[in-house]
Amino acid sequence: MSDPRPTYPEGTPPVPGAGPAPGDREAQVFGHQPEAHHHPEEPKHPVSLGQVLGGILFILVIVFIVENSRSVDIRIIGPVVHAPLYVAILIAAVLGALIAWLLRYRRVRGARRKQEARQYRAAQQQRK
Repeated sequence: MSDPRPTYPEGTPPVPGAGPAPGDREAQVFGHQPEAHHHPEEPKHPVSLGQVLGGILFILVIVFIVENSRSVDIRIIGPVVHAPLYVAILIAAVLGALIAWLLRYRRVRGARRKQEARQYRAAQQQRK
């Protein structure tokens, strides 16, 4: 019986991916070619502009908090609270982030509802 391994001219190494691997008996016998491993393409910009701006804003808020650590009187609608200024800044930042998230959620939810309504109307028209 002959040797099923491919032969190469003397002194030439096999080209990777050009044929079955030397130990792959099934590929040698049945002539299967190894499949190329496809890696999903990485995004061109792994960090978005919004993330960069958010990081810069976060650093500025931290610097501002460190620079303004003295105690102040905080009055919100009713009682007066004596607390460090950074607490007021932190509360304002958290409330601002919450409001931004709620606005974005509302916009996405509205767009989703519009899409569902379009699909429903299209389905109703197809039934007629």
